[in-house]
Amino acid sequence: MNLRRAGWRNSSSMKTVLLPVKDFQHAKQRLASALDAETRANLARAMLSDVLDALTRAQVPDSVVVFTASSEVGQMARSCGFDVVMESSVAGHSAAVNLMVSELSSHSSQILSIAGDLPKLRSEEVDLVLNTSAAPITVLPSRDGTGTNGILFVPPARIEMEYGESSFNRHMTKASRAGHRADVMKVPGIEFDIDTPEDLEAFLENPRTDGATWRYLMTRK
Repeated sequence: MNLRRAGWRNSSSMKTVLLPVKDFQHAKQRLASALDAETRANLARAMLSDVLDALTRAQVPDSVVVFTASSEVGQMARSCGFDVVMESSVAGHSAAVNLMVSELSSHSSQILSIAGDLPKLRSEEVDLVLNTSAAPITVLPSRDGTGTNGILFVPPARIEMEYGESSFNRHMTKASRAGHRADVMKVPGIEFDIDTPEDLEAFLENPRTDGATWRYLMTRK
């Protein structure tokens, strides 16, 4: 039985991946000094394609839930056989994760929330996190160690997520204050996002050449 296609409400023991995604037209504002609006939107679209491809190929997740206000994102996710929850009121990434973790906790044995802008993500990395994380909370930091690109909850353990500058330390502190043991797992494909011109340059210097992000960037040369 393919639980990805059967729906995310069917089991209390599912390993669930949560993917909150904003509208492409409002994505990647921190790249405005390097890329125009159309290019930023296309880059966000390509990176999401790479993430969806990795999740499609992953063997361990029972359910992938995409949370978005964008009909285009919803269509992309449904074409992969994933469940889509349409966001009725856009309130930011933190609010999106907090809302959906609350909704999914009673139906999931694990909830892995990851970002949609991970152009180097591999399916085996998704499987690794879900198979090896043992703590109630596992935080997956960004490449520089200050941000949070992913988090895994083993319900009922959870914290209120608060993304933004220095979110990694903030989330570790919240877990400690809530009495939850929190592990840190550094996963190359989850660490690497493209948010800034420096990130873009780093990707161009050491790309994943078999993905949609690289193919799109090569069309601009």
